Amino acid sequence: MITEHHLSFGHTPSYVTISGWVFHTIQTPFKKDKDGNPTLGTRGGILLATRKNIFAISEKLHHHSDSYQTATWTLSAGEFIPIIHITGVYLSPDNKVSTSEIKELYTTLNNNFHTPSPHSPQNLHCHHYHILTGDFISWVDMEQEEHLSNHQGFPHIPIRTGDPHPRRQPQDRVPSSASTTTHARARGRLLLDFLNHHTLIIANDRFLPPPNDSTYQNQKKTPPLLLTPSNYDV
Repeated sequence: MITEHHLSFGHTPSYVTISGWVFHTIQTPFKKDKDGNPTLGTRGGILLATRKNIFAISEKLHHHSDSYQTATWTLSAGEFIPIIHITGVYLSPDNKVSTSEIKELYTTLNNNFHTPSPHSPQNLHCHHYHILTGDFISWVDMEQEEHLSNHQGFPHIPIRTGDPHPRRQPQDRVPSSASTTTHARARGRLLLDFLNHHTLIIANDRFLPPPNDSTYQNQKKTPPLLLTPSNYDV
């Protein structure tokens, strides 16, 4: 899954096809100049890359604007293999995207979420799984998902590491729909509410190799003053 691909075309390039991959590309609408004419510049865009001839794939486009794009691809590969739904999200970091727009985006994600089917003695895996990935531009940092707060029933899921800086924490309350701007802290609250509703978890900074793993090296720490919002986007 690739976000902000900035490709000016929607087909799979020949060099990608030769390597055995296929691009499923959602382009961003072209920006317009002051006279309303399209320009050559684009931003955002989401893309799913899959190996050729592995899955039957269907695509559903949810949002296609300059500020955000979302789409769901459904991958299937036979009766005995679980169906995988992958939703890609790109949300512009521009604070001028209104709260009502972002809430409408989450309403669409809620309505198109595929709840995993329960296990059974005859079927040890779910019939389908749903993965959401992309750039949500949301600060969630140290706050854990509600269903993991006491780890009852989820003893093997590690605690997610986050930025302890007070300014990086999600705000306490859901932002008002009347707000014409939405900061990353407000977006963090909306994202957490969505995750908690569907019992989902954030994978970022959660499944890292143990410190005693000889093949793992910690990334060089960057001084806090040089950190940017994109370092902590989900």
